[in-house]
Amino acid sequence: MNQIMDIRKASLSDAQAISIVAARTFALACPAGTPDIELQKYIDENLTPSSFRSALSDGNFDIRVLDEMGTVIGFSVVTLAPEALNLPLADGVPELTRCYVLPTYHGTGAAQRLLSASLAELHTRVRLTVNDQNTRAIRFYSRNGFSTVGETSFKCGDDIHRDLVMIRMPI
Repeated sequence: MNQIMDIRKASLSDAQAISIVAARTFALACPAGTPDIELQKYIDENLTPSSFRSALSDGNFDIRVLDEMGTVIGFSVVTLAPEALNLPLADGVPELTRCYVLPTYHGTGAAQRLLSASLAELHTRVRLTVNDQNTRAIRFYSRNGFSTVGETSFKCGDDIHRDLVMIRMPI
């Protein structure tokens, strides 16, 4: 695996590639028992090229791609003004909505590089939500200064998941 990776702001021309990475990685963020039909419903409604084109055209999102020699292998989305969760520490701050890297790059440091670059310009609290059963991601975010401040629910198709709400204080 070649380690020549570049992290850059995504462009409209990246929407298709981001959608492919999202579709290939989304299930990893969900509980193992999530029905395939519900995963596919969520992907079809939220992780399409047109969804990413819309987000890339909307000033409320900062989307970055992790590119290896011209191929998108990961991406992140920071929502600058997310909806309130009714948790004082987590409301009114940017949210790391997605930080996904293709599974073949797990354990290579690629996700760490993407996360660090995605958060580098944020000098405020930052929040994220992560499925309460996703121990690998919870450990990763905890190592990066995030701590749990509450919980919320996440609708995946018709399936309802329990997510932890984590924040990172300014560094």
